[in-house]
Amino acid sequence: MFATALVMALGTAPEAIAQDATYSANDVKQHFKELKTRSLKPAGKTRSLKPAGKTRALCIGTRDECNAKEAAETGGQIAVTQENDSAQTGALTADPETKAIGEGFNLLVSFEYASARLSPTAKANLREFAKGISDPDLESAAFVIEGHTDGIGSASYNQRLSEDRASAVTEFLVSVGVARDRLKTVGYGKTRPKVADINDPANRRVESKLVLE
Repeated sequence: MFATALVMALGTAPEAIAQDATYSANDVKQHFKELKTRSLKPAGKTRSLKPAGKTRALCIGTRDECNAKEAAETGGQIAVTQENDSAQTGALTADPETKAIGEGFNLLVSFEYASARLSPTAKANLREFAKGISDPDLESAAFVIEGHTDGIGSASYNQRLSEDRASAVTEFLVSVGVARDRLKTVGYGKTRPKVADINDPANRRVESKLVLE
């Protein structure tokens, strides 16, 4: 009761103080600054990216959506670090349509079934993401916000849902100060699953990727 009263007195929403981000703005800033620097270095007729160690991917979702084995030990939201096999070649690849870099730090925001609602934890992480990309060295960088779904439902339904999810992330980032012209929102429906089982909940997500300049 006292805690609720204190929250109301301070004018702060309960979710704003109850949720912790799984990474910091500095993590975002440092990663993208390094990635941007490497992407600008020419290598013959093509540009290459020489990764330092592992590709980083953070999953915001339930323990089953992220890493069931590790979550069983920690009992909650977890950050997943995974290898990127394609990164070992050193090639910097970009989507031919959006110019978004396929390798690197991706923010994965998972959703409940048939929902485009951002969880408090997802919002906490997006606030850190927004702070990280506000660094002066990144102020000209643009990002693609990609919406994805699992395979349950029709192609048209999933296409619309993926667009709604990407838009939810974009609108939240804009609401916390990110310039709208730095964000491009696209929906891929169920056409680009993250895992082989198209119906796996891990495929319900939004990814934020750096646009190759």
